[in-house]
Amino acid sequence: MAEPAVGDPVAWRTIDELAGLVGAYCWVEHRLFEVAGAWASAPVVGEASTDAAEGELRVWCAAAAQRHGALAGRWAQRLPVRAGVDPAELVGPPVGLGPALDELAATRELASGVGALVETVLPWVGGAYGSHLAVASPVSEASVMEVLVDARREGRAEIRGGRALLGRLEGAGTPPRHLGTTFERAFADRAVFPAVRPA
Repeated sequence: MAEPAVGDPVAWRTIDELAGLVGAYCWVEHRLFEVAGAWASAPVVGEASTDAAEGELRVWCAAAAQRHGALAGRWAQRLPVRAGVDPAELVGPPVGLGPALDELAATRELASGVGALVETVLPWVGGAYGSHLAVASPVSEASVMEVLVDARREGRAEIRGGRALLGRLEGAGTPPRHLGTTFERAFADRAVFPAVRPA
Protein backbone atom coordinates (compact mmCIF):
# COMPACT_ATOMS: atom_id res chain seq x y z
CA MET A 1 0.00 0.00 0.00
CA ALA A 2 1.33 3.43 -0.93
CA GLU A 3 1.98 6.04 1.69
CA PRO A 4 -0.39 9.01 1.72
CA ALA A 5 0.70 11.92 -0.43
CA VAL A 6 1.78 15.18 1.14
CA GLY A 7 -0.49 18.14 0.46
CA ASP A 8 0.34 21.82 0.52
CA PRO A 9 2.44 22.85 3.51
CA VAL A 10 0.47 24.11 6.48
CA ALA A 11 1.87 27.34 7.91
CA TRP A 12 0.31 26.72 11.30
CA ARG A 13 -1.88 24.22 13.11
CA THR A 14 -4.27 25.09 15.91
CA ILE A 15 -3.75 23.63 19.36
CA ASP A 16 -6.95 21.63 18.88
CA GLU A 17 -5.73 20.15 15.57
CA LEU A 18 -2.40 19.24 17.10
CA ALA A 19 -4.09 17.75 20.16
CA GLY A 20 -6.34 15.69 17.88
CA LEU A 21 -3.38 14.37 15.92
CA VAL A 22 -1.25 13.54 18.94
CA GLY A 23 -4.23 11.91 20.66
CA ALA A 24 -4.90 9.80 17.56
CA TYR A 25 -1.24 8.81 17.26
CA CYS A 26 -1.21 7.85 20.93
CA TRP A 27 -4.34 5.71 20.47
CA VAL A 28 -2.99 3.96 17.34
CA GLU A 29 0.37 3.17 18.95
CA HIS A 30 -1.32 1.89 22.11
CA ARG A 31 -3.65 -0.31 20.06
CA LEU A 32 -0.68 -1.70 18.09
CA PHE A 33 1.02 -2.38 21.43
CA GLU A 34 -2.06 -4.36 22.53
CA VAL A 35 -2.34 -6.30 19.27
CA ALA A 36 1.34 -7.24 19.03
CA GLY A 37 1.50 -8.02 22.75
CA ALA A 38 -1.48 -10.37 22.51
CA TRP A 39 0.11 -12.09 19.51
CA ALA A 40 3.37 -12.51 21.41
CA SER A 41 1.61 -14.71 23.97
CA ALA A 42 -0.83 -16.46 21.61
CA PRO A 43 -0.22 -19.85 19.98
CA VAL A 44 0.53 -19.85 16.26
CA VAL A 45 -2.16 -21.44 14.10
CA GLY A 46 -1.82 -22.59 10.50
CA GLU A 47 1.04 -23.16 8.10
CA ALA A 48 3.77 -21.58 10.20
CA SER A 49 3.00 -23.45 13.41
CA THR A 50 6.37 -25.17 13.85
CA ASP A 51 8.16 -24.59 17.14
CA ALA A 52 10.96 -22.49 15.56
CA ALA A 53 8.55 -20.35 13.57
CA GLU A 54 6.31 -19.87 16.58
CA GLY A 55 9.24 -18.73 18.69
CA GLU A 56 10.51 -16.29 16.07
CA LEU A 57 7.09 -14.79 15.50
CA ARG A 58 6.49 -14.40 19.22
CA VAL A 59 9.85 -12.71 19.77
CA TRP A 60 9.23 -10.31 16.88
CA CYS A 61 5.76 -9.50 18.21
CA ALA A 62 7.10 -8.92 21.73
CA ALA A 63 9.71 -6.49 20.38
CA ALA A 64 7.07 -4.75 18.25
CA ALA A 65 4.76 -4.46 21.26
CA GLN A 66 7.54 -2.90 23.31
CA ARG A 67 8.28 -0.35 20.57
CA HIS A 68 4.64 0.64 20.10
CA GLY A 69 4.08 0.86 23.85
CA ALA A 70 7.07 3.19 24.18
CA LEU A 71 5.79 5.32 21.29
CA ALA A 72 2.33 5.54 22.86
CA GLY A 73 4.02 6.81 26.03
CA ARG A 74 6.02 9.40 24.11
CA TRP A 75 2.86 10.63 22.36
CA ALA A 76 1.03 10.81 25.70
CA GLN A 77 3.81 13.06 27.04
CA ARG A 78 3.23 15.44 24.13
CA LEU A 79 -0.50 15.89 24.62
CA PRO A 80 -1.25 19.58 25.25
CA VAL A 81 -1.82 20.51 28.87
CA ARG A 82 -4.66 22.99 29.22
CA ALA A 83 -6.75 24.09 32.16
CA GLY A 84 -9.95 22.09 32.45
CA VAL A 85 -8.92 19.49 29.86
CA ASP A 86 -7.99 15.95 30.86
CA PRO A 87 -5.22 14.86 28.45
CA ALA A 88 -6.57 11.30 28.50
CA GLU A 89 -9.80 12.58 26.92
CA LEU A 90 -7.78 13.69 23.88
CA VAL A 91 -6.76 10.09 23.12
CA GLY A 92 -9.15 8.33 20.76
CA PRO A 93 -9.32 6.28 17.60
CA PRO A 94 -9.04 8.01 14.25
CA VAL A 95 -12.20 7.82 12.12
CA GLY A 96 -12.75 4.27 10.83
CA LEU A 97 -9.47 2.86 12.10
CA GLY A 98 -10.75 1.35 15.36
CA PRO A 99 -12.84 -1.40 13.73
CA ALA A 100 -10.05 -2.16 11.24
CA LEU A 101 -7.52 -2.69 14.04
CA ASP A 102 -10.08 -4.76 15.96
CA GLU A 103 -10.37 -7.00 12.91
CA LEU A 104 -6.58 -7.28 12.74
CA ALA A 105 -6.47 -8.20 16.44
CA ALA A 106 -9.00 -10.98 15.82
CA THR A 107 -6.74 -12.65 13.25
CA ARG A 108 -6.08 -16.20 14.44
CA GLU A 109 -3.23 -17.02 12.06
CA LEU A 110 -0.32 -15.10 13.49
CA ALA A 111 1.86 -15.06 10.38
CA SER A 112 -1.00 -13.59 8.35
CA GLY A 113 -1.61 -10.95 11.00
CA VAL A 114 2.06 -10.00 11.06
CA GLY A 115 1.96 -9.89 7.26
CA ALA A 116 -0.95 -7.44 7.36
CA LEU A 117 0.89 -5.36 9.93
CA VAL A 118 4.16 -5.05 7.97
CA GLU A 119 2.65 -4.82 4.48
CA THR A 120 -0.32 -2.54 5.14
CA VAL A 121 -0.66 -0.99 8.59
CA LEU A 122 2.90 0.07 9.45
CA PRO A 123 3.70 1.54 5.99
CA TRP A 124 0.53 3.62 6.14
CA VAL A 125 1.15 4.84 9.70
CA GLY A 126 4.71 5.73 8.68
CA GLY A 127 3.30 7.59 5.69
CA ALA A 128 0.93 9.56 7.91
CA TYR A 129 3.85 10.46 10.17
CA GLY A 130 5.86 11.52 7.12
CA SER A 131 3.01 13.69 5.83
CA HIS A 132 2.75 15.40 9.20
CA LEU A 133 6.51 15.89 9.40
CA ALA A 134 6.55 17.52 5.96
CA VAL A 135 4.09 20.21 7.05
CA ALA A 136 5.01 20.56 10.74
CA SER A 137 6.16 23.89 12.12
CA PRO A 138 9.55 23.67 13.87
CA VAL A 139 8.52 26.67 15.97
CA SER A 140 5.37 25.18 17.51
CA GLU A 141 5.80 21.43 16.94
CA ALA A 142 9.48 20.71 17.63
CA SER A 143 8.81 18.11 20.32
CA VAL A 144 6.22 16.40 18.09
CA MET A 145 8.63 16.43 15.13
CA GLU A 146 11.23 14.66 17.27
CA VAL A 147 8.85 11.75 17.87
CA LEU A 148 7.74 11.70 14.22
CA VAL A 149 11.36 11.32 13.05
CA ASP A 150 12.11 8.55 15.55
CA ALA A 151 8.81 6.75 14.87
CA ARG A 152 9.42 6.70 11.11
CA ARG A 153 12.99 5.42 11.50
CA GLU A 154 11.97 2.70 13.97
CA GLY A 155 8.91 1.81 11.88
CA ARG A 156 11.02 1.24 8.77
CA ALA A 157 13.33 -1.06 10.76
CA GLU A 158 10.33 -2.93 12.17
CA ILE A 159 8.91 -3.44 8.67
CA ARG A 160 12.26 -4.71 7.34
CA GLY A 161 12.61 -7.11 10.26
CA GLY A 162 9.06 -8.42 9.92
CA ARG A 163 9.40 -8.91 6.17
CA ALA A 164 12.71 -10.74 6.60
CA LEU A 165 11.20 -13.05 9.22
CA LEU A 166 8.14 -13.79 7.11
CA GLY A 167 10.37 -14.42 4.09
CA ARG A 168 12.05 -17.27 5.98
CA LEU A 169 8.72 -18.92 6.85
CA GLU A 170 7.59 -20.87 3.83
CA GLY A 171 4.06 -19.92 2.79
CA ALA A 172 3.62 -17.54 5.71
CA GLY A 173 2.78 -13.90 6.00
CA THR A 174 0.26 -13.35 3.24
CA PRO A 175 -2.37 -11.08 4.75
CA PRO A 176 -5.93 -12.32 4.31
CA ARG A 177 -7.55 -10.50 1.37
CA HIS A 178 -10.36 -9.14 3.56
CA LEU A 179 -7.86 -7.49 5.93
CA GLY A 180 -6.17 -5.68 3.05
CA THR A 181 -9.54 -4.45 1.83
CA THR A 182 -10.56 -3.37 5.33
CA PHE A 183 -7.42 -1.28 5.80
CA GLU A 184 -7.51 0.19 2.32
CA ARG A 185 -11.03 1.44 3.04
CA ALA A 186 -10.03 2.79 6.47
CA PHE A 187 -6.89 4.51 5.21
CA ALA A 188 -8.62 5.96 2.13
CA ASP A 189 -10.83 8.09 4.37
CA ARG A 190 -9.33 11.59 4.37
CA ALA A 191 -10.75 12.11 7.86
CA VAL A 192 -8.46 9.48 9.49
CA PHE A 193 -5.83 12.12 10.29
CA PRO A 194 -7.53 15.30 9.01
CA ALA A 195 -5.07 17.84 10.32
CA VAL A 196 -2.26 16.21 8.33
CA ARG A 197 -4.14 17.33 5.21
CA PRO A 198 -3.09 14.52 2.81
CA ALA A 199 -3.51 15.29 -0.93
